[in-house]
Amino acid sequence: MRYLLFMGFGLLPATLLAQSDDAGRMPAIPLRPDSQQAWLRRPALPDTTQVKLLFSISKAYLQTDLDSARTYAARAAALARRTGFRWGLVRALNNLGAAYYYQSDLPGAQRTFEAELRAARRPGDQLYVGHAYLGLGNVASDLEDIAQSRRYYEQAREAYAACRPRNVRGELLVLHNLANSYLPGSEASGPPHREDLLRARRLAVQGLRLLNQPDSPLGTHLRLVLGTAQQLLGHPDSAAANWQHVLRVSRTHPDLQAQSEAWLHLAELVRAQGRLPLALARTEQATDLMRRVGELDVLSKALNLKAQLMAALHLPGAYDTLRSYTVLRDTLLRQASIAAVATAQARFAVAEQRTRIRQLEQQRRITELEAQHRTIRTRLGLGALGAGVLLLAGGSLGVYRRRQQRREAALRRQLAADLHDDVGGLLSRIALQTDLLQEGLGAPEQQQTQLAEVAGNSRLAVRQLNDVVWSLDASNDSVPNLLDRLRDYAHEVLVPTGRDVRFVADEAVGSSPVLAPPVRRGLYLIYKEALHNILKHAPHDATVTVTLHRDATGLHLAVVNDGPPAVVARDSGHGLRNMRERAAVLGGTTEAGPEAGGGFAVRVRVPG
Repeated sequence: MRYLLFMGFGLLPATLLAQSDDAGRMPAIPLRPDSQQAWLRRPALPDTTQVKLLFSISKAYLQTDLDSARTYAARAAALARRTGFRWGLVRALNNLGAAYYYQSDLPGAQRTFEAELRAARRPGDQLYVGHAYLGLGNVASDLEDIAQSRRYYEQAREAYAACRPRNVRGELLVLHNLANSYLPGSEASGPPHREDLLRARRLAVQGLRLLNQPDSPLGTHLRLVLGTAQQLLGHPDSAAANWQHVLRVSRTHPDLQAQSEAWLHLAELVRAQGRLPLALARTEQATDLMRRVGELDVLSKALNLKAQLMAALHLPGAYDTLRSYTVLRDTLLRQASIAAVATAQARFAVAEQRTRIRQLEQQRRITELEAQHRTIRTRLGLGALGAGVLLLAGGSLGVYRRRQQRREAALRRQLAADLHDDVGGLLSRIALQTDLLQEGLGAPEQQQTQLAEVAGNSRLAVRQLNDVVWSLDASNDSVPNLLDRLRDYAHEVLVPTGRDVRFVADEAVGSSPVLAPPVRRGLYLIYKEALHNILKHAPHDATVTVTLHRDATGLHLAVVNDGPPAVVARDSGHGLRNMRERAAVLGGTTEAGPEAGGGFAVRVRVPG
């Protein structure tokens, strides 16, 4: 799969200049990067020519030196943006995004392709709109967001089709990646769904129909996908015909990668038919070609198949082949572990970026609200100057303003405290763990454990952030919404541990649904503290019963577990003391202690 994504970007630089108009034509310069750098140092060189030279140098370095390619592409983008040269900006951003992607910097690639998309949309440059969507699809695929990657691929396909002339090469690449996304990625992914296989076959056939020449080398990888889909659908003869076609075309137009994959597919096919000597001969063909290409993943599959066939034929070299396969497999496992850590870091970076965007959006809304308040105050002040009767209204406005300012200040303090207490510590822990993973000091098994801890802490941070948002949302100021949140939190933290949860609520709970925000928030925090104590002290087979009812004295919440008799908690325990203090602030009470029949109960009463 990674080869196919790399192949996608490999096609992009070859088409960059083909779609340019006369205004964007490259100057007549040497093709070698060192000669182009000499041209770049010429005095009085126009800015547009400098951008084109920087872009051309970065394109040349994409295949050999990614750091240099990124440096020159960034310089070209900065100069093009400063001078308003949009032709050079979109092309420089495309090269920069490809360099980020090749270096596995997925957040950087995503940001760059999004910037390319914005720049290409303004002049309606459909070619680079397609390139940007293709890059975003590849990033989403690497982040294992298959649904989003398919949406990006479809948008890239529409953009390529809208090019004049139509960009068939880009459409073929997108159709190939789309079809490949519906095929099973590995044996661990389980049996393929027939609907997915039919979609993959249909997309591959659509791509082949775009070709005017049946023997065009552009269709070889589509035929590989088509053959795989046909084999999994139970049509081995059709699959073999497509793979044989790939071999014929690849001999005329050399493509060692396509040849090796076709030989490997044909070997697996005849092996299933019991023709082991022929399968071994075809596997050796695939192995020899793959060693020349250097694609370790496919080479590992070929060596594994070769070892199995030699063992089945009782040939003496089976053990040596198996040992080569084992060494290569261990190398791939180490690479996969490193890639998994990088992907986890990329996901965290993307999630952190989205969190910052949400925070900026909240700040923008607060700023708009303050601007509205300032406008209202200004109008009321001008009206008060015209009539003395409005003096009283002006005084009322001042009281409202101070009250509103106090509310806003309290809301900001509460938001800052909740984010610092609930989310800040978790994010710091995640950052520390990812730094340790990036150093790669531990064994692969330890890295997997650390990676699981990063994922768990990330989910916990998202849960804490959801709690903060829920506690601040005024639309949740009702008893039914509080009851729904109690249920959700109990199922999130107790059910995965094996504990059973039951809820009991009387009809009076919903008779007067309005609930003051401090009461709702305080009662929810007491409830979280009670469940935390259950996780620490109650047995895993305990049944937890949560009761919520309302009477004339207020709102009553009881959290009871029926485990064996628990040791009475010390009065100095922070959890019980916090619950009592929170209830007292609300004007209520908290009672906690062991039950007569066993287990432990926390009962809370608050005004409501």
